[in-house]
Amino acid sequence: MKFTAIVVIAPDDLEDKVIRHAQKAGASGMTILHGKGIGGETRTTFFGLTFEGTQSVLLMVVGSHLTAPILKELHGILVRGTDSLGLAFAIPIEHLTGIDLRQVVKFEERLRHDDS
Repeated sequence: MKFTAIVVIAPDDLEDKVIRHAQKAGASGMTILHGKGIGGETRTTFFGLTFEGTQSVLLMVVGSHLTAPILKELHGILVRGTDSLGLAFAIPIEHLTGIDLRQVVKFEERLRHDDS
């Protein structure tokens, strides 16, 4: 079975929504990191205080057959017209170790179930 790593970077306030939608599309687990980004936009200030939004980085390893459905599901959350609220991308995994074999069995069962 082939696997893909999906990386999502989104504002903290979208974290729960991203998790729900990724799971709805087939992701079973993920690792969540918190951080802050820097970009081309200037920081917003309110009454002399600088607001820096924090971001969540969500990492998931999924069967390659789930990559397109998950990214399609996340597109609806992360893209609003011409505005981008975050980004998601996939990286094919060539070698993988340390995954619980029960997870592989679950991936394969889900694949067989989806094909029926």
